[in-house]
Amino acid sequence: MALAEATRGQLISVGTARIATTLAQHGLRRQSLSGLRPLSPFQDALAGEAATAIDACSPGGVLAMESSVTSVPVALLMRRKVAGIVSNSPLRNAAEIARAGLPAWQRLAGAAPKPLAIEVGDVLFGDRAGLIVIPAAMADQIAEEAVEAMAYEEFVAEQVSSGGGVYGLHIPSGEHARRAFAAWRRMKGR
Repeated sequence: MALAEATRGQLISVGTARIATTLAQHGLRRQSLSGLRPLSPFQDALAGEAATAIDACSPGGVLAMESSVTSVPVALLMRRKVAGIVSNSPLRNAAEIARAGLPAWQRLAGAAPKPLAIEVGDVLFGDRAGLIVIPAAMADQIAEEAVEAMAYEEFVAEQVSSGGGVYGLHIPSGEHARRAFAAWRRMKGR
């Protein structure tokens, strides 16, 4: 199943830290792909379902490469409209990939390769803060919960900056907090 554009947009809007926190609330604490670095610190965020072969990589998908193959056909990937590349080894044509504007993550030269903990169909999300794996069956739920948590944080920050106290607001389980948050959402049209 392809990642819905709405889910992709939600993930990009919240970022890696919020996604990791939401995954941790579901008991998934080791979803980060350590040792991989973005090709460029200025690249766009990457969000898409993982595929291990180019012909299986649908538009919006992410090519996840485990092998020592370190060069990718950039023109073909651009025609297929992939969201990006994740490689367990250094990308030999990194400059070409960066020029094409294709977000990519790679293991740096000299780093010991470790197997990527990615299943086909898992959602890969990467931004300047890191690269994380979201189980395919949970992607929509994680995105919605992360957006909701971010909205609640914005609500609390507004309450504090306007001189209101945080008592009863910092834990969104109290009745006062639920009512105040619901009123804030109506006022903001969210």
